[in-house]
Amino acid sequence: MTKIYFATNRNLIASEDLSGGFDFGSNFSSNGLNNLRFGQAEVTGENFSEYQIQVAPEDLFADPPALGSQAIFRQVSQEMRENAEDTIIFIHGFNVSFRQALTSAAQLHQILTTNDPGDPNPPLKLNVCLFSWPSDGNLIFTDPRSPNVIAYQNDRLDAKASGAAFARGFLKVANFINHREVRCQQKLHLIAHSMGNYVLRHALQELKTQLNNRLLRLFEQILMMAADEDDDAFDFDYKLLSLPKITSRTSVYFNRGDLALWASDNLKGNPTRLGTDGPLQPHNLPRNVYPVDCTSVISRFADASEHGYYLNVPRVVTDMRFVLRNLSPDEIPGRTYISATNRYRLLEEVNF
Repeated sequence: MTKIYFATNRNLIASEDLSGGFDFGSNFSSNGLNNLRFGQAEVTGENFSEYQIQVAPEDLFADPPALGSQAIFRQVSQEMRENAEDTIIFIHGFNVSFRQALTSAAQLHQILTTNDPGDPNPPLKLNVCLFSWPSDGNLIFTDPRSPNVIAYQNDRLDAKASGAAFARGFLKVANFINHREVRCQQKLHLIAHSMGNYVLRHALQELKTQLNNRLLRLFEQILMMAADEDDDAFDFDYKLLSLPKITSRTSVYFNRGDLALWASDNLKGNPTRLGTDGPLQPHNLPRNVYPVDCTSVISRFADASEHGYYLNVPRVVTDMRFVLRNLSPDEIPGRTYISATNRYRLLEEVNF
């Protein structure tokens, strides 16, 4: 059993099979785009396909008001202090239902807390908190004239609109931390996959507006995996240029053979993707942004599953673990630095 905490701006519905009591749909919350519900889920079964979902109760008319966010934050904070666990906030990509997002979050927890044979380091201790935006959960690989292209565009619009909800959650976390009398020494990290990085871009812009550009450094590490985002995102302030202000380090993982991003580039009318060949101007990056080329360690699969290499390519997972241990990019084994392109390239072998 894996416990996954969550925040979502999806619409709350009853579980169709009643096994979990609650579920969340592919629309925005009936209380508005930015309305968030918090809770936790126990994810079990083969391939993490069984769910017990508990939504944190809220009563805004109580004295004092009962807030679901505060209840979940207190629980996560306690686990971080008592078990020396860092916490990862995970933003999923497109084509993902709420329950599929829980599965991915549980898989992410499993792979990151399982060590490689021969690694002398103790396993990572982690909580995973999912932010789930209302992706339609529809296919994207098809003829560009089909309705699924519309589904992709719908997801992109929903991802953009969800930026404000994630920013609201960001500020709730920051406010909770700032008002705690007891602080722990554990870290918060962020992992965004695919179109989740587009959510992150628009969350950043909302934060800049609300904070009058005085951004807060909340995260230790941000890992951008297979980002369905423009390759010039770090060149413009209306995109991701300010992202390094909310984190100590940002790692941009990319794969030149990513078929999903090829489709996004060639069939969906987007510019060249950040997750395909890394940042457009690598020598002009902020000093704490590090491109990581995964191409040579990822095999192409017939079902294009290499877009999910953050879960299913062990060599990439090993590198992610080193990043989450806060090793300096130059000290991470199994990498070589390419000065001509200012990027790290993953090698097949790692010497622990």
